[in-house]
Amino acid sequence: MSKDEVSMNEELKQWMAESKEKIKSSKHNKKSKPAGMCEICGERSATIVCLKCGRSVCKSCHFKLIGVCKKCIPAEIASKWDGSKPDWEEELGVEWVG
Repeated sequence: MSKDEVSMNEELKQWMAESKEKIKSSKHNKKSKPAGMCEICGERSATIVCLKCGRSVCKSCHFKLIGVCKKCIPAEIASKWDGSKPDWEEELGVEWVG
């Protein structure tokens, strides 16, 4: 893992810890049902409701790991985590066996 990735992970962990109580106490919860088009991109059908703000969003505009939409994550955190999937074979120096 690169130094930047470690730093990014630490920043994300810190933000998650700071936001945990805010999200828990939010009036929005998993029982809410998404409606219509994504309130962020407006391009895809909403399939998830953000736990923090209650926006109906698509999977592309939602961070499943923490249950919130892109608008609820500080820009400096979101910009460091672009959602790309690393080449784990190259990263770990292993070959996948299928």
